[in-house]
Amino acid sequence: MWQNAHAMTVTLDSQIPASASPTRAHRTALIVLSSIFLAGAIFVVKAALPYLSVTEAQFEGYWPRRWWLLGHILTGIVALLSGPVQLWLGISDQRPALHRRLGYVYMSAVGLSALAGYYLAFSTDFGVAFGSGLAGLATAWLVTTGMAFAAIRRQLYEQHKEWMIRSYVVTAAFVAFRVVFPLLQQSGVGTVQEQLAMAAWGAWALPLLITEAVIQGRKILAVRSV
Repeated sequence: MWQNAHAMTVTLDSQIPASASPTRAHRTALIVLSSIFLAGAIFVVKAALPYLSVTEAQFEGYWPRRWWLLGHILTGIVALLSGPVQLWLGISDQRPALHRRLGYVYMSAVGLSALAGYYLAFSTDFGVAFGSGLAGLATAWLVTTGMAFAAIRRQLYEQHKEWMIRSYVVTAAFVAFRVVFPLLQQSGVGTVQEQLAMAAWGAWALPLLITEAVIQGRKILAVRSV
């Protein structure tokens, strides 16, 4: 379900024929983004909000670093839930002032959550491979969001939209990790540390690769062969 949300995010425009009316295109985008927002809200309620109890049983091995993890979670929630709204405002070209302010909120949340993510990655007790996956996620998050900001500052609207899609795909890694890791546990592949490492990398690297293939593939297919 969550992986389908990734695919739907990056194909908002590619699924809409060139002949489709703007109203139909916007309706399709609204349905897709509303579904993604709902999925994110369910994830927050089921997987993120329990950490607000701030109990050792909930945080387990992260108890000594609970405030870093809590900060990472809370700012990640802001990015996760504001992303679909931000994408919709950009696609529909509505309320540009709100779109701009919400963009700063999203960007600030990403920056703060990534900072906490780096600390958690470099201080993890679950091995170097897992920590490097988390650090890679934080780096990809900052790079994609930073490129989106740089593009809009130069009024490169199409590039800004593409980088925002990439950024949100990385944001959704919170959700993907919670799906991938239990599946790896059920499959019995590797040790727990190896499963954590595979989930830490696979939750963002593979969706980002697919996103890039869709974005660039659309451009390739749009050019008629000679």
